[in-house]
Amino acid sequence: MTGITTLVDALIGPIVAMLLTIMVLSYLIGDNPLFRLASHLFIGVAAGYAGALAARSVLWPGLLQPIEQAGLNGLLNVDAAVRLLMPALLILLLVAKLVPGTSRLGTLSTAFLVGVGAAVVVGGAITGTLIPQSVAAMTTINPMVVSPQTGETGLERVVNVVIMLVGTISTLAYFRFTLRRPASEGRPIGPIGLLGKGISALGKAFIALAFGVMYAGALSATLLILTQRIQFLWDTLTGLLAGG
Repeated sequence: MTGITTLVDALIGPIVAMLLTIMVLSYLIGDNPLFRLASHLFIGVAAGYAGALAARSVLWPGLLQPIEQAGLNGLLNVDAAVRLLMPALLILLLVAKLVPGTSRLGTLSTAFLVGVGAAVVVGGAITGTLIPQSVAAMTTINPMVVSPQTGETGLERVVNVVIMLVGTISTLAYFRFTLRRPASEGRPIGPIGLLGKGISALGKAFIALAFGVMYAGALSATLLILTQRIQFLWDTLTGLLAGG
């Protein structure tokens, strides 16, 4: 019985994976019911897994289990009531958004959720991205710090530092410097205006280069995944034919 179960699992898993891969790749010939079915299955499974994970790892240990352990007498304590019952109330109000008649009750929970999420994102962007990248840019410009790590010396390091400095300054200038339109069409732009316009254009070129590199990386990663999926289909098909 165990051998039959193992054989069934060994056959069903690869076959289902192969069929779902083909259904997703069928989008190459256009939108079709097979691709939509695979998309719905993926979204449904992902949503179900996320819901089960949230219930098991967040709601139960963080809310339901403490309420159960505190009991009725424990919840009469003001501190426990605020710490446990307030999140439960916010969750109930958020669930009320599902019903059209009571959807306005969930506005408080939604506002609280969006506000906390925005604060976390902004704080994380400042402390985890903006400040470290600024410090890294300043450190990268210092040859005494970077040269021992990369082994770059002489003209090569000077060129890299200049490119880094010009790219950083011009990119920041692109988002900051704006030119006012002259009062008359025949009025020429002054030297400062021409300099600001040139720096902004250079920053635009650096931004376009950065986006191009990121797009090339995303495209190469996509092609790599596609190659792996095709190789998976081939290996699965040959394995099934050899086993049959």
